[in-house]
Amino acid sequence: MKRLQLVSGVIGMVFLSVLFFNCAGLKKDNSEYAFAQNPPFSIEEVYSQKWMAGVEEGGSGIQMYITIKNLEPETLINKIYFRNKIASAEEKRNNNFVGYFTNKQLEIIMDSDVTNEANNTPPQKSPFQLDENEAVLSYIYKGVEYYFKLSNIEEKEVIAYPSSNPNNGN
Repeated sequence: MKRLQLVSGVIGMVFLSVLFFNCAGLKKDNSEYAFAQNPPFSIEEVYSQKWMAGVEEGGSGIQMYITIKNLEPETLINKIYFRNKIASAEEKRNNNFVGYFTNKQLEIIMDSDVTNEANNTPPQKSPFQLDENEAVLSYIYKGVEYYFKLSNIEEKEVIAYPSSNPNNGN
């Protein structure tokens, strides 16, 4: 009888340990990412701006603009994490970067054949817990990826692109 209690106790402890480790592994927050305190650049300006096309099929989204100064060599500005989305940081002019976050619906394949549904790509979501006016800039410096948190991001007025007449008014 004692042996049965011992075996039951060990199995119970193993079960509880696995349960706790799995729950802890699902938790994702900023604590698993070390934010750089002194990046090899300085931020001159950062703001976001919503945009919308003049026609429904044209879409909408947010553009984030980041102006960097004193960018050290061997530094590659990589990605921007903003409002639970991820965008590549594209350099438009010398040290002026833009991230494009579109609000498009994903086309999801629904099929009785599982292999066709396997072609669906899950949306990428930001691993960071951020406020509405915060973002994270990832950069690679000397071959190592770092993260820098941007706060108090100004949101400028919406850009509404007018719809154009396909016949150019003729």
